Amino acid sequence: MTTPAEAAVLKTATALSYVCGHREELAELLDESGSSLQQLAAEAGREVPSDSALVVLLDTLHAVIQHAGDPAGVYGGTGRSLIPVGVGDVEVVYRCPLRLCIGRSGPDADGVSPRCHFDPAGADLLRERLR
Repeated sequence: MTTPAEAAVLKTATALSYVCGHREELAELLDESGSSLQQLAAEAGREVPSDSALVVLLDTLHAVIQHAGDPAGVYGGTGRSLIPVGVGDVEVVYRCPLRLCIGRSGPDADGVSPRCHFDPAGADLLRERLR
């Protein structure tokens, strides 16, 4: 059974994964300077990001995205899952080099190694083949 604390960590990690994987689309949707995205990226890119600050920034970004017309926001809705990547029938997963998010599955990467949009150096996500 998942504790409330574990569920909160998973919710944050899933939202960060979604933002990282859809950052360009979200920036276009927001049609702004991207300050919400930039603030989140700055916090996530810190050597030791604050969990509470990440939650506040994700909540703010979620509300801004919903206001811009995406009812699912960063926390998802139909079609998005809180099941971590690699739990289903996936052979390749890409893990976050910062260990902030749940990463992405192989099909989400479209054949190229995805980059971490929260890492100041823009490091590739870590490719892992599941057995």
